[in-house]
Amino acid sequence: MCPRVLGRSKYNDAHGKNFSLLYHGIGTERLEIRLSPLYDVVSTVYYPELNRDMAMKIGGDYSAERVSPIDFERLAEGAGLGRRLVKRRVAELAEIVIAALPKVEIANPVAEKVAALIPQRIEKTMNSFRK
Repeated sequence: MCPRVLGRSKYNDAHGKNFSLLYHGIGTERLEIRLSPLYDVVSTVYYPELNRDMAMKIGGDYSAERVSPIDFERLAEGAGLGRRLVKRRVAELAEIVIAALPKVEIANPVAEKVAALIPQRIEKTMNSFRK
């Protein structure tokens, strides 16, 4: 499904803030509660007619293209986390995403193009961390 351009919103939709919990083993001694995978998210990067600003800022920036290591440090500080921990976790998540991409079944031409953008954007972000 393609997002519609309404021209009203200053930012992209904020579905990244949505979360659900998965419950396994309800009624047993082995109850396990985990976060569900992301859902209801659309990569607006693919659609040039959509606003590029994120709905939620990282650190001090709403532009994904301008987010830098300093912004992740600000995010860490605001969340009460260690700066090194957050920067290390960003790198770990980047590696996990890159490793998982070949395992994702893609049956849609738009999804293929979005999937091709992911490694490019991750590499650009990680290059800024290496400087």
